[in-house]
Amino acid sequence: MSYLRSLRTVAAALVIATGALPALAGPFQEPTGEVILTIDGSLGADAPADGYALDLAALQNLPAEEFTTATIWTEGDIKFTGVPIRVLLDATGAKGDTVIAEALNGYSVEIPMSELEALVPIVAYHINGEVFSRRDKGPLWIVFPYDRDEKYKSEITYAFSIWQLHRLTVK
Repeated sequence: MSYLRSLRTVAAALVIATGALPALAGPFQEPTGEVILTIDGSLGADAPADGYALDLAALQNLPAEEFTTATIWTEGDIKFTGVPIRVLLDATGAKGDTVIAEALNGYSVEIPMSELEALVPIVAYHINGEVFSRRDKGPLWIVFPYDRDEKYKSEITYAFSIWQLHRLTVK
C-alpha cells in the first residue's frame, strides 16, 4: 500500500471515528440536488425512519478513494472516484450482516458485510474525473479495483458490481 493511500486510510478512519465531517451533521445535510442514493434498513438510532436520501454533494463530502482499473464491461483502463461503501455505511451507523444493493432496473444483489473492505469496493460517482449518466452506467456504480488482485476477478465480485445503483438496504 502506498504511503499516500495509508494516510488517506488513517484520515478516513479518524474522521469517521471522531464525527469530524462537516457534511455529517445528522449525519448528512438535507439534499439540495437530485437524490441519487437512498440508504435504509438497519441503521443507527438517529437515522430517519425512511432512511437517508443522498445527492451527489453528500457523497462528495465523504472521504473519497480513487483507482484506475479495467473492467469486463468497458474498454481500456478507467479512473474511478467514489466513496468506499464501508465509509458510507459507517457514517449511517449501519448494523447488519448484509447490504442489499439495488439498481434502477430492479437488479439487486446481497453483499455480505464481510466482503466490504475498508476502502474497497467504492460507490463510484466519477469516471475519468466526470459524472456519468444512466446511459453510461451511472450515476453510481459499485466498483472494485479488478486489476489490483486476482480475488477481484471472480463471478461473485462481478455480480456485486452494480451500475445504476440507487439503493443500499442494510439487513
